Amino acid sequence: MNYFRVTWVSFAMACITFPVLAQSDIIKPGEERFSLVLGTFLPAFKTELKIDNPTLGSGSNVNLRDDFGVERHDTAIWTGAEWRFAPNHRIGINYSLFKLTGTRTATRQIQIGDEIYPAGATLSSEFKVQVIPITYSYSLIKRERDELAVTVGIHWSHVSFKAQGSASLSGLDPNTDVSAKVDAPLPLIGLRYDHHFSQRWSAGAQAAFFSMKYGKDTTNVEGDVLSARVEGEYRFSRHWGVGMAIDTFRIDVEASSGSWQGGLNYQYWGPQLYLKGRY
Repeated sequence: MNYFRVTWVSFAMACITFPVLAQSDIIKPGEERFSLVLGTFLPAFKTELKIDNPTLGSGSNVNLRDDFGVERHDTAIWTGAEWRFAPNHRIGINYSLFKLTGTRTATRQIQIGDEIYPAGATLSSEFKVQVIPITYSYSLIKRERDELAVTVGIHWSHVSFKAQGSASLSGLDPNTDVSAKVDAPLPLIGLRYDHHFSQRWSAGAQAAFFSMKYGKDTTNVEGDVLSARVEGEYRFSRHWGVGMAIDTFRIDVEASSGSWQGGLNYQYWGPQLYLKGRY
């Protein structure tokens, strides 16, 4: 199913139909206790990675688009919830899932983990990212039309990568498949601002960043994460609204955790469309 197309249609129907049916008892922005959101995302990706091996050493720096034919654009699902448990305090959680696949003939020798794929080998890959940010917001300023908050939280990324080639030169494994995965829980600190033009219309922006080094036992993660977003929202009834946003995210880490030994530079940006319920 093309979630992006479905959400576009829903967005257009809401803008045309619901203003006629809407009531005047819309919950004022900033006074809702709970909000739920479901949307779709059409991001542009840039992904580079490196997976090392204790025997073969440092792996090749791989660009998924250039080396594996992964499409630059794909559609993703986005959902989230937020609880305002006090006038100036909010806790939110979001979930996004991205899955990229591609196939290409190798133009150079590539080492990924314990496999060495020669030039001319047919390479296929699957790259999957689950992004789960959990954020607490405290409003430094909260007025009828403006709200400015500081945010702290954890941006949890679960990354998995699988590759398969028609040939391998390593001799370490009779198969030509290789896979790796890593969990990268990185903290985020930022600011969030919302302006309400009326009970129906709002606009907002937020940005967060953090750089860290984490090491414990056999798990080591070092890197930084950046997240930024601007959005506009229209509330067409007491409990429902639609919105559009531009979202960007970047994570650059060196990891030694489980089956992933190496580096990852992953970033995306693009438009989102969403439906929001407010209670």
